[in-house]
Amino acid sequence: MKSSNKLILGLALGLTVVLGIMMTAFSLPAVKSGINNVPIGVVAQNDATYEKLAKPLSDKGFKVSQYGSEKDVKSAIKERKIYGAFEISATGDLSLYQATAASAAVAQGLNQIGQGVVTQQKAAAKAQLAPMMAQANDANTLKTLSQKSAAIDAKTLKVVELRAFPKDDSKGTGLAAGALPIALGGWIGAVAIANVIKGKKQKFFAALAFAFVGGLGLVGVIQFGVGTFDGNYWLTSLGAMIGIAATAFFVLGILEVMGNGGLIIAAIMLILLGNPLSGLSSAPEMLPKGWGFFGQLLPPGATGTILRNIAFFNGNAIALPLTVLLSYIAFGMILFALGKKSTIVVSKTTAD
Repeated sequence: MKSSNKLILGLALGLTVVLGIMMTAFSLPAVKSGINNVPIGVVAQNDATYEKLAKPLSDKGFKVSQYGSEKDVKSAIKERKIYGAFEISATGDLSLYQATAASAAVAQGLNQIGQGVVTQQKAAAKAQLAPMMAQANDANTLKTLSQKSAAIDAKTLKVVELRAFPKDDSKGTGLAAGALPIALGGWIGAVAIANVIKGKKQKFFAALAFAFVGGLGLVGVIQFGVGTFDGNYWLTSLGAMIGIAATAFFVLGILEVMGNGGLIIAAIMLILLGNPLSGLSSAPEMLPKGWGFFGQLLPPGATGTILRNIAFFNGNAIALPLTVLLSYIAFGMILFALGKKSTIVVSKTTAD
């Protein structure tokens, strides 16, 4: 029996919608990415100095909070409350506290801003010094002013790195590139289990085995092969296992209820949306407003965040991604238990 023109047209329209979603998910974050309420801190000697530094940062899109001391900002960065912080001393010296492992893109942006502030400070100081040097008549005064000018030229941004990527992957490229393997690998694994393994109980245990072995393998490659991680291998692998389990059971559950038609939904959520919106290559707060948070509600984004925070930040700020992943596991298991596709297939096979 030949396919009808109506079916052909419907398929073409459906594929066009999928193509549009793909283009939107991949291109819009890239085009519209920027600073969207990226949380940072400022330590200043007084409110006036704080406002002078905080206002231009807020205008650039940062969410700026005031901290009372160096100790406070260091704790806030390590606890993943902020990405970095500036401190301006009583003498006007500027320091930047950063954690490149939290986001290499944010750290680079903060460095550029800090360098710009120091350049402005130097230009203003030299402008004040220039007329004084022009009016200096004696050698001692001129020498003193020349020394001050040299000190101004030597002024630099002091950068304090609190948590960096290992030397083998100093920019965290391995983690940034891991968004697609995390999304696609979990999807492919679940589809393989659904089509190769027969029986619901067998599929359930296959998914558990895939999550366990896959978690160990994924972190093993990233940590020992690429060199992106240097934290506790077993704890980081546990995070990966939860992430893979979330993907596997979500896909298996949808397939059990909807059959192969569920693959489209799973592919859109995990690959077409989950991959570009994961924020692994920059930061969720650098994606268009709302998109970054939505990406953290999908398994690839939640998995990437939980891996980052376990490997580099002692498990701080994992409540949200852990809740998201466990929710996908629970939801997938419920769908898997309610679905009848495996039972129907097994029954037909037995009958044959």
